[in-house]
Amino acid sequence: MNSLQEKKENYAFNGYKPKVLTEEQYKLVQRKLKKYMLGIFICRTGGDILFSYQIDSTLKIDLISNFIAALSMFGKENVGQIKRIYIEGLNVEMNIVSKKSLITVFFFRPNMVKNHLEEEAEILLNRFYEVFKEPIELGKGNLGIYQKFEEELCISVLNYLRKLGLYKG
Repeated sequence: MNSLQEKKENYAFNGYKPKVLTEEQYKLVQRKLKKYMLGIFICRTGGDILFSYQIDSTLKIDLISNFIAALSMFGKENVGQIKRIYIEGLNVEMNIVSKKSLITVFFFRPNMVKNHLEEEAEILLNRFYEVFKEPIELGKGNLGIYQKFEEELCISVLNYLRKLGLYKG
């Protein structure tokens, strides 16, 4: 195994370890992500992905983002806001939050505790908008601009674990 592969296996965030977390905190986040989460993306309401973090590589996030964007537009006009979808054959649930012309989707296993999930998803989306307001409003789509959000995602997961009582630090 080469050093890049080893690094990616040791660090859940595409080989990146957030500097603000201790090794213990980071390993906890990594274990919980691998156990319950399948991925996350943030896209424009039109479906253009700005940020994604994928644990399960079989998910077709680019196709799903367009599907969710279309469902969100349809839902608002016809049946109300769509917040959660369960796909039985794949054993996947999706939590959807839409705000400020952005959509965030969390893919997770159905056995994941969902307490506070909606709240954390909204906090994460607000933070994404806050950090990248200018490029979002200018319509910039270069994914490299948004990838530094991985640290914020890691911190958000740790905060979620605290709310669930799974981490006391």
